[in-house]
Amino acid sequence: MLRESSSKARFNVLNPADESIVGTVADGTAEDVSEAVKAAREAFDTSSWSTGHAFRKQCLLQFQAGLRKEAAAFKAVQLAEAGICSSISGLIDLTIEEMSYSIDLIDTFAWETDYPAYEMLGMRSLRKVTYEPHGVVAAITAWNAPFMLNLWKIVPALATGNTVILKGASETPLTAALMGRIVKEYTDIPAGVFNVISASKREIGGDGLTGDPRIDMFHFTGSTSVGQRIAERAANGIRKCVLELGGKSANVILPDADLDFAIPHGVGMCMLNSGQGCTLATRMIVHASLYDEAVERLAAMVVQVPVGDPARIETVVGPIINARQLASIEGLVDRARAAGARVVAGGHRLDRGGKGYWYAPTVVVDVDQDSELAQTEVFGPVLTVIRYEGDDEVAVRIGNNTQYGLSGYVQSRDVDRAWRVARRMRTGTVSINNSIHNSADTPFGGFGRSGLGREHGVEGWQEFLQSKTIASPAA
Repeated sequence: MLRESSSKARFNVLNPADESIVGTVADGTAEDVSEAVKAAREAFDTSSWSTGHAFRKQCLLQFQAGLRKEAAAFKAVQLAEAGICSSISGLIDLTIEEMSYSIDLIDTFAWETDYPAYEMLGMRSLRKVTYEPHGVVAAITAWNAPFMLNLWKIVPALATGNTVILKGASETPLTAALMGRIVKEYTDIPAGVFNVISASKREIGGDGLTGDPRIDMFHFTGSTSVGQRIAERAANGIRKCVLELGGKSANVILPDADLDFAIPHGVGMCMLNSGQGCTLATRMIVHASLYDEAVERLAAMVVQVPVGDPARIETVVGPIINARQLASIEGLVDRARAAGARVVAGGHRLDRGGKGYWYAPTVVVDVDQDSELAQTEVFGPVLTVIRYEGDDEVAVRIGNNTQYGLSGYVQSRDVDRAWRVARRMRTGTVSINNSIHNSADTPFGGFGRSGLGREHGVEGWQEFLQSKTIASPAA
């Protein structure tokens, strides 16, 4: 069951492709936030949700089945409110199926472990280590992949016995609201265990939740600046944070790389989802021996990237999420151009009948590694190309010359060489001669200002748990 907002106020959700209204949702108030937290707190403190492993599994299997039935609806909602292209809508199906990893862990995880007797100060003790949920978890998510980001948080949080308050981004509240409906209509999840908050004002959601001492843990995906604010506010009460933040991923093109693969791969891994992704390969670091050819190929290929209606299956680059983000992208590219970098493809807004938020797929070359464009997360279809000379260590130093460390890429015909480079890259995930790697069974997260903690894998599961040691006298 799901508590719904009592607020009569509503706000419009706009389609970024044409600025049309695609829906309305409740505009939550501070009272709504407080009531949601109260419901989650009471559900955790007074129900058997935290200890009922078999019941939790049953409920999550119901949730998964409901999501499968409604997958088409989620694809339509994401397309409308976020402009996410149909060409990557299969990620919704994949994310639903990958729920099975967390659901199965309910049965296979070592909830209790016995330790052998231990003697200290003449006393022998038997020990047991148990794992228990933190309590009330506030899950706060970004707009660039709402279905995936929401599920990545709420499924392991619920599977480990926590209660959850989901606050989706104000740009994409419809996905979160639909998830709430699925929980209500398809599952036996008790009242208060799962709650959804929507609000047009950021301070109602983020600040309202982080300011409430009844919440035990925050799990956030979004910008580094907002993540830092959440961490600062969570410190009041010494509450746990898991933060998946920004990225400025390096794609290192070693001198023996196969450009027939590396160039289309590099374009695809930058332009995917209109460049609006924290793991995307936005900095291409190219050895001098390949640089001129790589630039020529990139310029020719990027102008061929399909742009337009995100509902068309062939479209790769759709709209930017809103006017503010579009202006930010434009400003970064314009300032780089003014500073001496060369724009060899794109570099301008697109006019689609005066409606929507559109930016051309762009390649900026001859970029200084310390410049604003090379250091700032653009979150748009902009590929930055940096030239390097010397050995592989030079490329590693340039790749690591960033405050971020979420993902990285290495291209080389010599896989052993690529592994040596990958091991020296200060980033949470490195893909060698491959596309983005992000799977349910391996940890995902960042170094530096890319965040704290991990999602996925046993490591991500355990973020939602805390250990307890119990000792008793040995016979």
